[in-house]
Amino acid sequence: MPRALLLTGGGGVGKTTIAQTIGALLTARRHRTAVLDLDAVAQFGPAGQPVPAIAGRPLPGLRFHDQLRVHNLAAVWTTYRDAGAQFMVVSGQVETPELRAAYASALHDCDVQLVRLDTPVELIADRTRTTRGPEWDLEAALAQAATHQPIQDFTVANDRAPAEVAAEVLGTVGWHG
Repeated sequence: MPRALLLTGGGGVGKTTIAQTIGALLTARRHRTAVLDLDAVAQFGPAGQPVPAIAGRPLPGLRFHDQLRVHNLAAVWTTYRDAGAQFMVVSGQVETPELRAAYASALHDCDVQLVRLDTPVELIADRTRTTRGPEWDLEAALAQAATHQPIQDFTVANDRAPAEVAAEVLGTVGWHG
């Protein structure tokens, strides 16, 4: 059975970086691995337009862009699975049990685990200083992250080099190669 990993946490904690690093580690071990940033599959606008049912299937209780992420994840996962993917590493904010369930459903036929990255505020500020644009609001990101419900299977500290954190995540979820 294919395995999927959802990496979550607030804005700027390093979800995308760690997902890419995990993907590289698994690929180096000769595992067919796919990596997806959920923000990349929900860049759609303009905001404030009426919300249509996506693909004719509304997902009650989810915001429009979360619905886009779920539907696009399902489509991308189908393509990767058909190509033989054994592992799917997904980065994105998973704030509620409903959203976790929707992502798990999109990753059908997968063993799905959710890992929350916990990054010290000082490191988030330091790392995002050069990677985020002038619209980046650290305080708003931290406040929004504080609303995430504790739905993760595991929490891993992201306070070291990406390769070290990625190796710890893989060990924590039992993906030993």
